[in-house]
Amino acid sequence: MREIKTNIKKPELVTKRRNQILKAATELFNKKGYHATTMRKICQRAKVNQGSFYDYFGSKEDILVYIYKQMMNRKLDWASPDGKISDWKDMEQFLKVLMSNAWNRDKKNIQLLYRETISLDKKTMREVLKLESDFIKWVAENLREGLALPSTSLKLEMIANLAVYINSFIPLRGWNLHHIDQEEILNFAVDILMTKLKELRPHNGSIR
Repeated sequence: MREIKTNIKKPELVTKRRNQILKAATELFNKKGYHATTMRKICQRAKVNQGSFYDYFGSKEDILVYIYKQMMNRKLDWASPDGKISDWKDMEQFLKVLMSNAWNRDKKNIQLLYRETISLDKKTMREVLKLESDFIKWVAENLREGLALPSTSLKLEMIANLAVYINSFIPLRGWNLHHIDQEEILNFAVDILMTKLKELRPHNGSIR
C-alpha cells in the first residue's frame, strides 16, 4: 500500500490539513467530477496554498486512496467494549452498524468511488482493491470468531463479501427504494445474511 508521505513534523497539523483538503476535494468531485476538478480548484476551496498541497498529498489519486483508507479503517462502535461477537444479538448488531454506517455516513463517498475508480491507473486500482479485500477479510474474521469456527470457510467468505457489497446498496440503488423505510430495508438485508450465518452454526451451539 502506498504511503502518503509528508515532511510536516506535526501529526495534528497533517490530520487537520488533510481533512480540510479531503472535504473540499470530495465536494468538488461530487459536483464537477473527478477528472474535471483541478488541483487549483481544490486548493482554492480548501483555502490551502497550492504549493503546500504536496506537503499533504502527492496527487489527486492520493486523495481517492485516502478516502478508501478512511472508510475501510474506521472502527465500528457496535458492541461490547472488547468488540467481540458473543451472541446472535451481537452478530446482528455488527451487520446492522456495518451497513448503516455505509448507507448514511459514507453514502457520498461510496457513490464517488464507484463512479471514479474505474478510470484510475492500474497501480492505484490495485491499491484500492487491496483495501477492500482486507476489509472483507476483517468482516469474515469477526464473523468467524463469533461463530467460534476454526477457520474461514468458502461460505463464510462469500457471506462477508455479500455483506460488504450490500454496503453500496442504498448509495447506488436508493433512488429506486425511496418509498421504503431504510430501517425496513436494513432489517431485510440483515435477516438474509443471518439466515445464511445460522446454517454455519457449529452443532455444539457455541454461540448463544
